[in-house]
Amino acid sequence: MPLFQKMDTILKLSLLVSSMKSLIFAILLLLFSGCASLGESEPNKSEKNDYYAIFSSLLGINENRFIYTDNEGNSHSDQLRLFKELEGIYSRYIEPQENGTYSPEQVKVIMLFSFYATNRSSGAFSEYLASDLKPVYSKNRLMFLESMSELPFLIPSVCDRLNAFFGFEGKNSSGKENFIRDNKVHFEAHFSKQQVETCLSQFNE
Repeated sequence: MPLFQKMDTILKLSLLVSSMKSLIFAILLLLFSGCASLGESEPNKSEKNDYYAIFSSLLGINENRFIYTDNEGNSHSDQLRLFKELEGIYSRYIEPQENGTYSPEQVKVIMLFSFYATNRSSGAFSEYLASDLKPVYSKNRLMFLESMSELPFLIPSVCDRLNAFFGFEGKNSSGKENFIRDNKVHFEAHFSKQQVETCLSQFNE
């Protein structure tokens, strides 16, 4: 089985076996930094730092990067600073480029935040993506679907957040059926039959 197709299982196992987390972190960083995909440019230092921050928080490691000392002299992880760091990364990647387009790197990081929101039960990022993800998808559908097919462990969470667009804050509640009808053929062109079913099942929630 190709490495990309193993990622979902590996990530789930990593939540149960803490000793695997460093290995999973290294694999994820390799995949998203472009080193595992031919033809992609080497990411700059800033992009690597962004990946590091997201994966560290996703796997719950290296959280001592931000600590504070309470009045009794005890050290604690500063969760607010951790969140603000991720929020800053999200804000940078969700903004389109000057010509209104998104790069493949932007799309992958935005999709990764969907995975983060689902697996870390982040209400804030879940809400951000409920309004932000679908417009990005609609403007970059081919790139979006190609990235999802390369990283199929993202499919459930990405489709979940696409579904969340319909009805979020009482808006767009009537567009879901048309979206599914118009995009099912594109899902089928890029995903396996099982992956299509997995994606579409998120729209039944």
